Amino acid sequence: MFSYLALAAGHPARLLGAFIFGHFGDRAGRKAAFLTNILIVGASTCLTGLLPGYAKLGIVAPVLLVLLRIIQGVGVGGEFGGATSLLAEFGAKRQSRAFWMSLANLGVSLGLISASAVFLLLSKTFATSGWRIAMLLSAVIVIPALVARYKLADSPLFEQLKQREQLAKLPSLGVLREHAVPIILLATVSAFQLMDSNVTGTYAISFMRFAGIPLATTATIIFLSRIGDVLGVLLSGPLADLCKRRTVAYLAIGLTTLLSYPSALAILHKRIPLVMCLQFLITFFGIGLLHGLAPILTSESFPTKFRYSGTGLSFSLAAILGGMLAPPLLARLIGQDVLHRWYYLPMIYVVYCVAAMMALLFIPETRDVSLESLDHKQSARLSAAQSGS
Repeated sequence: MFSYLALAAGHPARLLGAFIFGHFGDRAGRKAAFLTNILIVGASTCLTGLLPGYAKLGIVAPVLLVLLRIIQGVGVGGEFGGATSLLAEFGAKRQSRAFWMSLANLGVSLGLISASAVFLLLSKTFATSGWRIAMLLSAVIVIPALVARYKLADSPLFEQLKQREQLAKLPSLGVLREHAVPIILLATVSAFQLMDSNVTGTYAISFMRFAGIPLATTATIIFLSRIGDVLGVLLSGPLADLCKRRTVAYLAIGLTTLLSYPSALAILHKRIPLVMCLQFLITFFGIGLLHGLAPILTSESFPTKFRYSGTGLSFSLAAILGGMLAPPLLARLIGQDVLHRWYYLPMIYVVYCVAAMMALLFIPETRDVSLESLDHKQSARLSAAQSGS
């Protein structure tokens, strides 16, 4: 329970990070903000791997762990807005725009599958020293990411706004004032995906352990299921163009919720091949497809002057609603009695499913919306407000 609470500490920090980096990303430029947050994430993750344990530092050790988790969360909060804005704006006029936008979360999916691979390889020592190795390996990703981001340029759409002096003075506050409803609706939809990701990637370890499934087997199941995440992201863009954005979201959320029931029963009966199959499908639909849809839906809902802040705030709010609440809540409701309280697992999917589908009803379809038209509408709205005053 306390482990889940320590993990959850980083989620509110993401919202703070999205607010801070959203301001600088929409005000000073995408590149500078995007470069800074990866430095924060990389440094805090490596320091976590080097942190002495309770035996050496006493109560200071868990306090520092939570503090590093919060700092890491601030950096992560700026990631989604930066990646989404850059890919959306550079791919604004491409025919396969949705595919390019969906790739904003491909790095997350590849990172999760890499983490699952490390968990599988180090499953015997993960609780002692293996997790430290996993943290320190992040440097392998951070260094090339820094080089790549350093060579980036700001997008043409942002540069046009900058030249016309149409940038928002306080974008993170402005987007909350003008686009609060879309932020909440988009966050509610993405909360389902983040709930699923955290339940299948973290809480599932405890659930399977109490069901009598060995840790090495659990690690294998999680690793194989993460392949579904990557495939889902890659297919989300083409499917969003073919079937429309909202249709793909409805199908992904509905099918994942239906599969959560037989998946929980398969775990209890230790039917490992069936668990692997169902977990792969749950990850493909509930994480992968929605992972790819998140940057598509969010970037097509905000004008350029608010895109970094709007996309970041909505996704970070979703991390609180889904990622922060679900695992500790399940740990509290089920405890170790998975045999008699397993039904809470599919129930949590039903609750998030209903909320996400209700939110989708009020989100407009954006397949045929151009990013330039969003900017024109924003300019017209600003002109009308100025003339009215």
